Amino acid sequence: MRIVDVDGHDPVAYERFFRIRDDVRRDEQEFPVGLGLEETRMLFTADQPDERSTGLGLVDGDTWLGMAWLDWWLLENTHVLDVEIAVDPRVRRQGVATRLLDEVKTRARADGRTLLTGYVIAEAATGTSSGTAFATAHGFVQKHTELHQVIELPMDDSVVDALERKVPGYELLQWRDETPPEWLAEFADAYTAMSRDVPHGDREVEIQVWTPERLVAREARRIDQGRFTHTTVAVDADGRLAAYTQMGGNRAVPDRLYQYDTFVRPEHRGHGLGIAVKIPNLRSLQAELDHPAVLHTWNAPENAPMIAVNERLGFRAVDHRVAFELALS
Repeated sequence: MRIVDVDGHDPVAYERFFRIRDDVRRDEQEFPVGLGLEETRMLFTADQPDERSTGLGLVDGDTWLGMAWLDWWLLENTHVLDVEIAVDPRVRRQGVATRLLDEVKTRARADGRTLLTGYVIAEAATGTSSGTAFATAHGFVQKHTELHQVIELPMDDSVVDALERKVPGYELLQWRDETPPEWLAEFADAYTAMSRDVPHGDREVEIQVWTPERLVAREARRIDQGRFTHTTVAVDADGRLAAYTQMGGNRAVPDRLYQYDTFVRPEHRGHGLGIAVKIPNLRSLQAELDHPAVLHTWNAPENAPMIAVNERLGFRAVDHRVAFELALS
């Protein structure tokens, strides 16, 4: 067996690498998630200032046994390496994941990283899985949990209509894919506030500081990947962005859609702005939907108000995403 580096420039090797990850997700999740083949490959080949992705494969002859996906943060959290490991179900319990993890540790230390982090999927009822068992057995400590909820689209228009509401004193604005130039500064500041405000559990996470330039670069990358985004914002009487929500997906995997961030600034909470921006954004998303799809969202259990909003919309819980950390000595 040998370790193979994957950087996305060899499309054949990358597809073998990608298929292990995608097949495992389809096997383990009732509603699997993730971008398509070419969308993810662009994360490996693009020159990005804030993060880079690389991969490792464990190969026996021509047979790919397992893979490790590595995300290297380059601006914030530069001491952290995010890792996801997947193993072909036919060769599990043969040391494949352990071999990959050992190689990941070696490379993380060589790059000066002091902390490995990663998410594994756990059952909704028990909060456990083979992934949580592996992480615990190898010294990882559970730090955070997010509830994964889904709803099947399209929703009936009468359901959407019944939940729509206007909040006095706020104007709703909408756009697709790219933030209008006049809103870049406000939206970048809201992104930074969201990074600060989102529940992190017991993790110590450096706040992502967003600038208009960073936001433009992120949106351009999404478009290059074939991804699309619907955005709805609430603006207060002073012209400040009080709340926003984003939904979207990628054209290569049309049956998977995602509820990205929904954020209400603390001083504007208690007015129902969360659902006030979600409903018209959902309406915008559904207006272009000509096929059945599943809308996915994740929230920390302590974010009870947002989970309640999702339940009012008809979302149901399907599993948990559990964050683990391992300090490297």
